[in-house]
Amino acid sequence: MPNLIPLKTKNKPLITADGSISLYSMDYNEGYRAKSVGAFTESLHKFYSASGIEELLQKQDVRLLDICLGGGSNLSVTLDRVLSMKHRHKLHIVTVERQSSLFDTIRQNKFMWPYGGYEMLRKLIDEGQAEDIRLDIAIGDARNILRDMRMEFDVVYFDPFGKRKNPEMWTVDVFRDVHRLCSDIGRAATYSSGREIREDFVRAGFRYTVTPKPDGAFQEGTVFYKI
Repeated sequence: MPNLIPLKTKNKPLITADGSISLYSMDYNEGYRAKSVGAFTESLHKFYSASGIEELLQKQDVRLLDICLGGGSNLSVTLDRVLSMKHRHKLHIVTVERQSSLFDTIRQNKFMWPYGGYEMLRKLIDEGQAEDIRLDIAIGDARNILRDMRMEFDVVYFDPFGKRKNPEMWTVDVFRDVHRLCSDIGRAATYSSGREIREDFVRAGFRYTVTPKPDGAFQEGTVFYKI
């Protein structure tokens, strides 16, 4: 398979269009980020910028729920940008992931960028707290974790594999749990633009706006807001 860097793990580093590196899951036969767009570009555009998390952090402490860590690009881009902010409130991240091996992969691969964001992510994985940023990790079936969780979040990054590969995560029941976990100002950003997915999020109690396509993107993203 082209553009895969050999590594003895089920998650292979994959070079994407903007030069940043994502991971390719050998279990799902799918990349964690869109190769045609670029891992950095997609995470920046469809998650960090679209969610408005930077604006929120300028006003208040923020809780971020990261559903499916993937290659860590969403969190690394977020951390990289947050660390550059002159004035910010506290950030508490909870990441939900089935594969504990992904955290080892991120620890071991120091060449992934943005370097500053990944460096902070590795520190948080090991220590749980750095500066005014906290990371809690929940490993297991996301459906069960979300169902049992009793926190509120201002921002959700909803980033499972696509519905064809990971259909159990794209259900109204899961979306209702996400809705319950959102604060009054909560919003959930996702790369998906599927009509049925948007309709099911609406059935779960959300309204949505469209994330415009960045250059080279094959689809829009979506941000869902709690009603």
